[in-house]
Amino acid sequence: MVKNRFGQFLISKGIVDEAAVLKALDFQRQHTFTIGQTAIKQHKLTVRQVLTILNTQIVAPKPFGEIAVELGYLTEQDLSDLLDLQSQNKPYLGEILVDMGKITEEQLNSLLAEFNRKTAEI
Repeated sequence: MVKNRFGQFLISKGIVDEAAVLKALDFQRQHTFTIGQTAIKQHKLTVRQVLTILNTQIVAPKPFGEIAVELGYLTEQDLSDLLDLQSQNKPYLGEILVDMGKITEEQLNSLLAEFNRKTAEI
């Protein structure tokens, strides 16, 4: 099952099928920088530090950021800033579906408004 609320909303309305949402989510995942890549780009971590964290994850399967903080490579604030930046630079599912030709820009705007109204009611 799709683990994206907007994607689930689109499927439940019959706008797109699950395969299209999964394909869009896969594209989104492939085009979102990892937290390690983001940290390197922001000069918060070195490549060596990222590799140390990744190697630590092999023996202690914890989130990358948690290990980076435990090792003293990042502060909690650094991690929070990096996660925000990562989220801001992630392509949006709706825009991907527009690019795929599954919905139009006008449909996207209308559907987002409806989705936001419904989630505000919850």
